Amino acid sequence: MKPQKLYEIFTEALNDERIKAELIDIIAGKAEEDKLDGQTELFPQNDTSALAAENASLSRKIALLELEAGRLESANAELTTQLKRCKDTLNTYCSAYAMQISIYEKYKTLSESSAKVMSGIFKNNTLGGIFLCGILPENLDSLRDYTERLVLNSYEESKQDIAVLSELYAYLLSCYNSTFSKPVYRLTEVKAGDEYTDELHRNTGTARQGRISAVLLQGCVAAANGKIIRKAIVTL
Repeated sequence: MKPQKLYEIFTEALNDERIKAELIDIIAGKAEEDKLDGQTELFPQNDTSALAAENASLSRKIALLELEAGRLESANAELTTQLKRCKDTLNTYCSAYAMQISIYEKYKTLSESSAKVMSGIFKNNTLGGIFLCGILPENLDSLRDYTERLVLNSYEESKQDIAVLSELYAYLLSCYNSTFSKPVYRLTEVKAGDEYTDELHRNTGTARQGRISAVLLQGCVAAANGKIIRKAIVTL
């Protein structure tokens, strides 16, 4: 169609009030759309730059927290290892010194009178002091002398002290023996039912023959030849 013909048709259409009103509405609507489009460009509703920045910040924080968690986990592992080493050391110590600790705990239950005598023998009533001083021959002799006096003079009242001191003496004697290549002394192994002899035994009563009814305190002999150092104290 020729431009002239189109112009005539368009001009004629503009003279129609209905068509003219529709064109005005269309133009107004288009202008409003353009205006809204311009606002969208100036203030984009789907702008993600702020969200991206916040996401990056959170990612950095997460990374730092993960690093800290790793550090704490490593530190915890190290502490766990140290704790295990300490427990192993403690168990080794307890195994090695269990006997000493057990005897020392019993030693602390001695009567006041016995404890006073022991403090005069050992000078130092700590665990270490007792076992270090106790292996000296003169201290072993003093310990034995006192224990024998209790057995002979007050056995019934002093049974608990005698049991503790006998165990202490036996242990200290073994410690003393360990300082030599071969044991120097050993305790006797007298038992009820054995025949009594003056050479090996000491009776709390007056009888000098018969069978032993109870052993109150084991004796001590030279390990090499069996020579009697201390007689066993018994009853018939």
